[in-house]
Amino acid sequence: MYLLEKQRTAAIKEGIRQIDLAYPVFVDAVMDGFIQGNLYVDDAMHPRIYFLETACGIYYVAGKREEELSHCSAFIVDVYERQKRQNGRFTVFSANQLTDVMMKKYLGSHLNEMERHAYIFSEVHSYVPASHSGYRVERTNEQVIKASKAFTPSYYEAYWGRAARFLSKGIGVAILDGEDVVSECVSIFSSEDRVEIDIWKEEACRGKGLAQLAGQHMIRSCLENKRTPHWDCDVQHLTSIKLAEKLGFQRTKTYRLFYSS
Repeated sequence: MYLLEKQRTAAIKEGIRQIDLAYPVFVDAVMDGFIQGNLYVDDAMHPRIYFLETACGIYYVAGKREEELSHCSAFIVDVYERQKRQNGRFTVFSANQLTDVMMKKYLGSHLNEMERHAYIFSEVHSYVPASHSGYRVERTNEQVIKASKAFTPSYYEAYWGRAARFLSKGIGVAILDGEDVVSECVSIFSSEDRVEIDIWKEEACRGKGLAQLAGQHMIRSCLENKRTPHWDCDVQHLTSIKLAEKLGFQRTKTYRLFYSS
C-alpha cells in the first residue's frame, strides 16, 4: 500500500464514491485537512483499494473486488498489531459486504463487530428551529467546553487533536439552563461540506425535548455554513434512531463496524 499525496484528494473522493456513495464524514475530514490522518491506496495512479487512518485510531476500508482486498489484508493486520502493541484504538468502518468478508476472514477472531445506520439530513425547505422558554442556545465556545459534562477538552483532543482546532473548523451548539449545559450537539467530524453530528442531553432533563432542540439548532448552523448534516448510530439505539427521524434525517445505508475490545 502507498501513502497518497494529499493533492489528489478530489479524484480520490470520486473513486471512493463509486464504491460507497455514503462513506463516513471522517474520510473527508482527513482529506480536507480538518483533522490529522493518512490515506493509503494499492496503486497511486489507478487505486482500487482505499485505507484511511485517523490520528484517533478510526479507520475506513473500501475496495472494488474481494481478491484485491485480500491483497491488502497483510497491511491491515500490521496496523492492527501496531495498535495492539501501543494499546491504541482500532475501529474499522467497512464500506460494503466485500470489506466485511475480508475483515472477518483475517481479523474476525480478534475483533468485535456491530451494525450501524447512516443518515443524511434531507429537508430542503427553509429550516427554522423551535423555541423553548426557560433555556438559551449558545454556539459552542471555550466557556461551554469548560462547563460541558460530555464534550470536554479530552473529547476534542481525541477527535480533533485539540479544542482550538474544533473551535476554528467545527460546529457546535449548547442548550443552557442558567449556567448549566443541559444538552449539546457538536460535530464529532467535519469537512468542507459535511458534518457528522454527536449529541448529548442531561439525563435529569429527559422528556423535555432538549436533545431535539439542540439538534434543530445544530442543523440550522450546519446549513448556514453550507455543510450537510450526517447522523450515525448503532442499529440497537432506538432512541437515537427515533430522534434522527424526528429531526428530518433519512437512512442512507446500514454498515458494519469492527473494533478491538
